[in-house]
Amino acid sequence: MRQIRKDLIDHLGGNPSVTQRVMIDRAAWLSLRLALLDAKILADTFTEHDSRTYIAWDRSLNRLMRDLGLKGAAQTPRSLREHLAAKAGA
Repeated sequence: MRQIRKDLIDHLGGNPSVTQRVMIDRAAWLSLRLALLDAKILADTFTEHDSRTYIAWDRSLNRLMRDLGLKGAAQTPRSLREHLAAKAGA
């Protein structure tokens, strides 16, 4: 869950709002729960109830991801000095 949180925070540019943090926590929780159900699929112990639960959680996660934004935060452009240093090193 920590990695998912970190990845989503990075995706948002590193400084999410309080609302975004709540959404990130919820997305991490849903991702974990879906992974547990994925394991049940692989173990062939997936039930009809699991299927309905999986669909509901997957849809919730998709809505959260859409609300957080499919596009990541714009990267900060490099300074002229950084650009020239990178070009000189190439």
